[in-house]
Amino acid sequence: MLGIITRCGPTHPLMTKLMMPIDQNSVLFLILVFVGAVVQSLTGFAMALIILGGVAALGLAGISETAAVVSILSLFNAALALRYNFRLIDYRLLKTMSIGMVPAVFAGLLILEYMSTTLNDLLRMSLGVMIIAAGILLFLKPKPYPTISRSATQGLIGALGGVMAGTYGAGGAPLAYLLYRQPLDFNHVRATLLALFAISTLARTILVGAGGGLSSSVLGLTLLCLPVVLIATLLSVKLGRYLPDTALRKFTFLLLMLVGAFLVVK
Repeated sequence: MLGIITRCGPTHPLMTKLMMPIDQNSVLFLILVFVGAVVQSLTGFAMALIILGGVAALGLAGISETAAVVSILSLFNAALALRYNFRLIDYRLLKTMSIGMVPAVFAGLLILEYMSTTLNDLLRMSLGVMIIAAGILLFLKPKPYPTISRSATQGLIGALGGVMAGTYGAGGAPLAYLLYRQPLDFNHVRATLLALFAISTLARTILVGAGGGLSSSVLGLTLLCLPVVLIATLLSVKLGRYLPDTALRKFTFLLLMLVGAFLVVK
């Protein structure tokens, strides 16, 4: 596999580091991928936040390149996690939120392109703030609404998630907050979240690919990470039977707060 990546042509900094057989940066990145895939499979979101935040905090690569890789990995993870649970998706919520989300992904990509060239420090700080906010929203565990939210609210939150997905490759925070407040079983919420991630990451990947952003180095790095995502997702199926929802929320909250705080302070 490393031989394939070596022939990929020009690479960004993380790809250069990952070509080394035993390299600390490659190990750190793969650990982030593993943890992110496990957490997302169990909670329904946070994979992109963990990977992107960790990579940015440790200075392993640029946000733009990493977001492209994370989008493909999130799509792969969501597809694996949904293969047995797709019947649990709430298709009414999925449809309404997707209508607002998909066009907003394009707007998010435009924001990323502008900020990554002129406001890179602000881009990293805003990522840190978003990760902290996501952690707080996850930890709050708000009381569910008595009825399903209105279509306008679903579309608006979907659009907000789409902008964040386009900008950072991580639009889960607003989507998760709204869905966790719906009067639905946790398994239905998780399945619907994963389906929304699949749609947003697919839309983002198509748009990035159309703009020439899926370079050989991005695809090579994605190929390297796919086995890790596969193992982590399959393992999470077994872990989910023994880990309570409260423990998962606390662990994810602490992880996101640490990563976000580090980015803001840095």
